[in-house]
Amino acid sequence: MSATNTMIERDALNWLVRVNDPDFDQWDAWEAWLAADARHAEVYWRLAEAEGDAVEAMKTAPARTMPVIRRGFAWPRPAAIAASVGVLALGVAWIGWSALPQTHMIETAPGEQRTITLADGSTVVLDGATRLAMDRRKPREVTLEAGRALFEVEHDEAHPFLVEVGDTTLTDLGTIFDVTRLQDGARVSVSEGSVQVDAGAARTVLNPGDSAVSTPRGIERGSIAPEDVDGWREGRLSWNDERLSVVAQDLSRALNRPVSLAPSLADRRFSGSLNTTASPGQQKARLELLLGVSVVEDGEGWRLEPRPAP
Repeated sequence: MSATNTMIERDALNWLVRVNDPDFDQWDAWEAWLAADARHAEVYWRLAEAEGDAVEAMKTAPARTMPVIRRGFAWPRPAAIAASVGVLALGVAWIGWSALPQTHMIETAPGEQRTITLADGSTVVLDGATRLAMDRRKPREVTLEAGRALFEVEHDEAHPFLVEVGDTTLTDLGTIFDVTRLQDGARVSVSEGSVQVDAGAARTVLNPGDSAVSTPRGIERGSIAPEDVDGWREGRLSWNDERLSVVAQDLSRALNRPVSLAPSLADRRFSGSLNTTASPGQQKARLELLLGVSVVEDGEGWRLEPRPAP
């Protein structure tokens, strides 16, 4: 084994021991090390899998009685004893660690954007007020618990990349896609490649320019210009025949203020775009013009109301 590979093995084992510590909190440094070199992730997850297999074997092995020590018995060398104790200690540590919660959260504050690189080279851009849950044992699976995120996934046919959003599961088929957690479901839009959407018994596959909203009522397909999928990163929101109930949720996140609407407007449809970098006064006036509504100050937020009849 080369000196470089030996160093990677050593560093991977060091990270594995540290991650097993219940008080471990250096997730960003761990992810940066995994992403720095493809060999890092390969060696780390190989060691983690081997450790897990060994501990499972220890847990399921039948109990054995201690052998009788007879005359002429040769005691193991000290180094062998130390190695055995080390393996046993590592196994006990793994058993205790595996019973602990394995997820860690990545969160952004309202108005903040953050880009992270995953162990496999995939990248995720988190919008403001977004919460992403990850499992250190399942690097190709994430859960979007709140907010919006843009995924650029390194495709691996043998290990699909999964995004859980409430009751909806998204399976990457080699793609760049945008996902929003809605109050009653999820929305996904595809810029490149394709995404499989599973929601209960319903299933559909989205290609570039396709979008879908998944709710308890089923999957509603739509369309979007591929170049608009990540427009929110530059402060531009775009909609194509979108329900105002969904538009209001996008506005709440982008404008960093609660935006509600009268129930009678929930299913009204809208197509258009909005620059969210304008001043609040300009945003309010443009919303009234674009949506054909009245924007009413409602405590700390805005409420969209039907425009009074002339």
